[in-house]
Amino acid sequence: YDFFYKNHVIKPALIGALGSWISGGLEFNWPFHHRASSFMPTDYEIEKLPWGGVVVWVSEHDPTDRMKGMVGIVLNPGESIFETRVKLSNITPLRHSFLWWENVAVPSNKNYEIFFPHDVSHVFFHYKRSVTTYPVATNAAGIFNGIRYDGAVDISKHKNTIQPTSYFSAASQYDFFGGYDTGRKCGVVHIGDHHVSPGKKMFTWAYNQLSQSWENALTDTDGAYCELMAGSYSDNQPDFTWLEPMETKTFSQYWFPIGEIGVPDFANTTGAIYVKDTIKVQLNKTRNVKITVKGDNQILYSGKATVKAREEYMLPADVRMKLGYSIDVTANDGTVLMSYTVKKHDTFNIPHTTQDMPNIKKVESPHLLYLEGLHVDQYRDPATKGESYYKEALERDPNFAPALIALGEAKLRNAFYSEALEYLLRAEKVLTRFNTRLENGKLYYLLGHVYLALDEQEKSYDYFRKAAWSSAYVSSAMTYAAMLDIRKLEYDKAVQHLATAITYHKDNAVANALMIYASYLQGDKKASERQYLSVEANDKLNHLARYFGVLTGKVSARDFMEKIRTDKNQVCLDLIETLLVADLQKEAVSLIEMLQTHEPLIFSLSAIYADIKGGSPNDSATEGIAFPSRRIEMNSLSHWAKQGSRKAQLLLGCALYAKGHYEKAVALWEGLSSTDYRAARNLAVAYYSHMDRKNEVLPLLKQALSLKPNDEQLIFETVYVMGKLGVAPIERISFLNNHKSAISRDDIMLEWARAYNMAGQEDKAIELLRGRNFVPAEGGEHAVAEQYMFAYFLKGRRLMKENKMQEATDCFKAAQTLPQNLGAGLWNIVRLVPFKYYEAVCLKSLGQEDKANENFDFITGIEVDYFSNMNLPELPFYQALCYRETGMPFKGDMLINYKLQDWKEGMKTIDAGYFATTPFFISFCDRAVQQRSAYYSYLLALAYRYTGDTKLAQKYIEQAAVSDPYALNIFAERQF
Repeated sequence: YDFFYKNHVIKPALIGALGSWISGGLEFNWPFHHRASSFMPTDYEIEKLPWGGVVVWVSEHDPTDRMKGMVGIVLNPGESIFETRVKLSNITPLRHSFLWWENVAVPSNKNYEIFFPHDVSHVFFHYKRSVTTYPVATNAAGIFNGIRYDGAVDISKHKNTIQPTSYFSAASQYDFFGGYDTGRKCGVVHIGDHHVSPGKKMFTWAYNQLSQSWENALTDTDGAYCELMAGSYSDNQPDFTWLEPMETKTFSQYWFPIGEIGVPDFANTTGAIYVKDTIKVQLNKTRNVKITVKGDNQILYSGKATVKAREEYMLPADVRMKLGYSIDVTANDGTVLMSYTVKKHDTFNIPHTTQDMPNIKKVESPHLLYLEGLHVDQYRDPATKGESYYKEALERDPNFAPALIALGEAKLRNAFYSEALEYLLRAEKVLTRFNTRLENGKLYYLLGHVYLALDEQEKSYDYFRKAAWSSAYVSSAMTYAAMLDIRKLEYDKAVQHLATAITYHKDNAVANALMIYASYLQGDKKASERQYLSVEANDKLNHLARYFGVLTGKVSARDFMEKIRTDKNQVCLDLIETLLVADLQKEAVSLIEMLQTHEPLIFSLSAIYADIKGGSPNDSATEGIAFPSRRIEMNSLSHWAKQGSRKAQLLLGCALYAKGHYEKAVALWEGLSSTDYRAARNLAVAYYSHMDRKNEVLPLLKQALSLKPNDEQLIFETVYVMGKLGVAPIERISFLNNHKSAISRDDIMLEWARAYNMAGQEDKAIELLRGRNFVPAEGGEHAVAEQYMFAYFLKGRRLMKENKMQEATDCFKAAQTLPQNLGAGLWNIVRLVPFKYYEAVCLKSLGQEDKANENFDFITGIEVDYFSNMNLPELPFYQALCYRETGMPFKGDMLINYKLQDWKEGMKTIDAGYFATTPFFISFCDRAVQQRSAYYSYLLALAYRYTGDTKLAQKYIEQAAVSDPYALNIFAERQF
């Protein structure tokens, strides 16, 4: 029995975030979920332990934040358990938020069960937006993720979850959870200290069409699976914790298989205990133990036994457990290995769900605005940034220090150094009004980095030393002070300051590495060697330490390079960033020259090399797997851009744009767009998204295509923007036909189908969609379904207009069954509502009133909540129509009157960032006011259509179409 799901094929797909993912085995997710680099190479090292155990270390500098993530899979002889030993190091100068989830695929079927500890009385959905009781779920606490339970349903039984969903366990005082196949009598247990690893979750594709689509996409013959996920420093997704600069967090999780013992009532790293009827024990290594059962103030059973690893050991049948009874399993020396007491747990503690934060303009205090900004930053909100909230806080109180510091940090992070300095100096003035010494060193630490970026090294040094007065910032601040000591050739001070940094945080990966070379430069080669051996014993994949090992003769250049199995250019850039702070230019050059013997330099490294060594960068070099983002890259690119390097100008523009310097990026790209297709394309993105020059976007995209004919990304973006700008669908079809031979991507096919639908050629859309096997992307399944369903919807509405009710009924029914080749499915049944409503109207006109009423009742029975609003915000409109159809117009009138006020208010709301997000990687972004206008104008048009005010209905639907001519729902409403 494979207690983890074994997939015999590799079929990557997009799950949750950029970066391919495969089903099967164990996925390590950080710094967000899912990991962007799951399908990319990792560094690895195999460590053999003295007692015969083995640790397989895997490590990377994550591609989003360049933090170092490392996990060791630990196996020991004679034990049926493995440990995941995790080390997460922030080797960057600023803090980043993170989560850690270990994501195990397990083979699932209708005999599979999940088990959480007995004190878990409820489960959450993502973001704690839904909650329901556990293990028996009902609708009493509201609809859980759009799932309408038919009475009381035991959701611990996998077979009872029909729609794809996630169950996040409530907080537990126990350290275990897992899954068990009652048919195979096998399962798996996870162990993690609940104080550090509180996350316990199951995700399932369940048993509907979406699950079948995903099974087809991810495997050939290995069948269904579900996912057991264990979170450290996180109990939900999203739920993030800060990792401070130079900080390392270490922790462990454990996994082990179980057999015939059944679903355990208790487990830890020693094994598992079952007490439901008989009492059974399973251990993870063979042991001589004493088992004692106590209850009613007496010993009910005491016996010694040799319990073999993985085998269940059953106590006599007459020994039973009940409330208040306890069982202890102890070693020969009296050490308690497992102890469990049957307790009664509180089942009446169901919490409220998470609600939306108050709108930025309605928050009263600067402090609450600061907390909202902190939340969106910490939780990596894709729709907005904390800066909007911090600025609003300063509108209320210009001297609110937390907002000043937060804005200074944000500006530093995005290379607005002068602005960062201004905010931070204002904060210093406020905070030192009475006290000359601050509560903590964060402000001084940030000022140290701002002055470092501005090349004012003396001021930078002074502020780092000031920051080190605070224990929270000693390690990070002294690490950077030591780099500046090395820059000044003051090696004794550097060693002293690095020793302080390590004393305050022994796992500071950068300080430990620097100590190797600082000791060497100081002349103490023995101390350098001792430090190298100490670092190597703790982390064999600390590449900065390994490079200093090369410089001090401990590591060969070949061995150093060959063990970097992740992207060598990017890792070397990480190291060079540290080397150049310390002004170790010769060492940086040596590293680059070593790299050149293994693979070509990317352009930014070529530029840095030319800065130091002389000459010019290699203009034929590419950007590699990532666009430049580091300060050292931007500084070098800026120098060479001024020297006339077109490649430097292009890439500097990319780096500036990513950090919000839109005007500077545009100025660079404008000089390149006539001859560089990427500059023309990037300029189109900037004009559309930030410069309010949309009328110039399509000519730029066509210019890019003329320079790079048949590039599929350009084809997709061109036809997408044509739709967003309201170009006639016939023109979009013609454009795609002209590039027919170059098109293979799913997303372009969907744009083709959309154009057919909007041109009144629904049959061609259906033919196109039925003739292709689509690969699903999580969250994007609806995009394929939408085109197929709307094709039938538009046909059906037209047939209704022609009074062909039976044919229209057939269309609305057809829309509700998706062909398997679409790789699609519905996350929420509310998406069926428009089709079921018009099907019912047709059925009623055909005299089939009972069948029609079934649909009307289905629609009115759906609860309006966060998830219905996400999937079908117009649900109240359809419910009101259903009430009218079933003789309850007063209910519909009340509902629409209420929603009219709600939607009018929504139209006036001001957004802190974007109005909405998308699961797709779209660079052409509409302004929030335009998105909001389209959304609410459409809803108001429907509301006024219901009330019979055709003039206002027409006004708002036209307004919606102007704001978003791309939306199918708006298009359909205008047609009929």
